[in-house]
Amino acid sequence: MEAELDGRLRLERSSASKHKLRENGMIPAVVYGKNAGSISIAVDARMLRKILDEAGSNALINMKIKENGKTKKYKVLVKAVQYGPVRRDLIHADFHQISLKDKVHATVPVHLTGSAPGVAAGGILTTLMRRIEVECLATKIPEFIEIDVSGLDIGDVITVSDLVLPPEIKILEDQHAPVVTVTAAGRAEAE
Repeated sequence: MEAELDGRLRLERSSASKHKLRENGMIPAVVYGKNAGSISIAVDARMLRKILDEAGSNALINMKIKENGKTKKYKVLVKAVQYGPVRRDLIHADFHQISLKDKVHATVPVHLTGSAPGVAAGGILTTLMRRIEVECLATKIPEFIEIDVSGLDIGDVITVSDLVLPPEIKILEDQHAPVVTVTAAGRAEAE
């Protein structure tokens, strides 16, 4: 999913100017990349929060930045977001300008589906990897990696090599690393 976000060039970088931005619903941000260099901007915090909530952290964003009366367009991915420690408000964002022809690295969340028979038999389902790093074109980044656990019995493991993804998506994790396992429940020690 592609989203639209407007950026405003930010000339002042003092703490007071950043505080004033946040009071007005904006947050300081930076766009960097091969063709962009490093551009200090301000973006609407609510719009960015909406994009992150709807499309996830790997959303492809069409960023429009007004510079000297001209509007420049960039394709960007959210590289990092900082939240306030108390209210969890967005306080800063980093955007990475990308080319649609170059492959990028992205971290994709794991979603489990089904119910494992091993859990019904008293086992414990443990997710060992909640996110998996992949390499692909920015337009091919999956929203999540779905893993069906309905075939797992006690002692069974799903490893990275067991995951089935489209051929254009390369997994960068160790192929033998366990992702999900069902283990036998430990017995309570006698008192």
